[in-house]
Amino acid sequence: MTTPSKKTLLFDLDGTLVDSFPGIRTSFLHTLHEKNWEIPSEERISQVPGPPMEWTFQDLGMTPEQAQDALQTYLEHYGQVGWDLSEAFPGMRDLLIRLKYEGFRLCTATSKGEFFAEKVLRKFEMFDLFEFMGAATDNGNRRSKSAVIKHVLDSVGLDEPNDILMIGDRSHDIEGSSEFGIDCVAVTWGYGSKTEWDAARYTVSTAEELERIIHDWA
Repeated sequence: MTTPSKKTLLFDLDGTLVDSFPGIRTSFLHTLHEKNWEIPSEERISQVPGPPMEWTFQDLGMTPEQAQDALQTYLEHYGQVGWDLSEAFPGMRDLLIRLKYEGFRLCTATSKGEFFAEKVLRKFEMFDLFEFMGAATDNGNRRSKSAVIKHVLDSVGLDEPNDILMIGDRSHDIEGSSEFGIDCVAVTWGYGSKTEWDAARYTVSTAEELERIIHDWA
């Protein structure tokens, strides 16, 4: 089976392809302990994956300068410990293999920094399945999901929103893609909430449902 025209799928990483929460949580809590900062509720901690980490630190009351300092502590610990605590979500690598074989163009669009995004993708043998890895800059202006998506569109030369589909789990994926007129599939095995998912064009709860939606869309 091949797609009638070149269709592009943009995949979020954390909460979509990979369960990175255990490592993110560990490094996040380590950072707050190091900075003697108040530990938020588990409900709040569960919402940490997705947006740039410095945004989260500021949301907890840190100044931009404190947040940047905390980010460096977080990245150091995540590089030593956190990144390797991830696990691939069941069925996602096999789905990527099938979609690539069928002729879909696969790209990532993740707010994770480029260095760790590549490490995680390589750990789970997904890196070579993607035509382009769109990720945030570890130190730079490309931090928001919309900035990452724009980077992918510009780098790959994509200009037809109807031929592009975003797959993610948080409001940042849905809102970021909508800025470019791109529909989004919300996956409920990630870290978002029903309120976030309700804003997406499609919602799925298994890799099998996602595959079916992609084929219907294409």
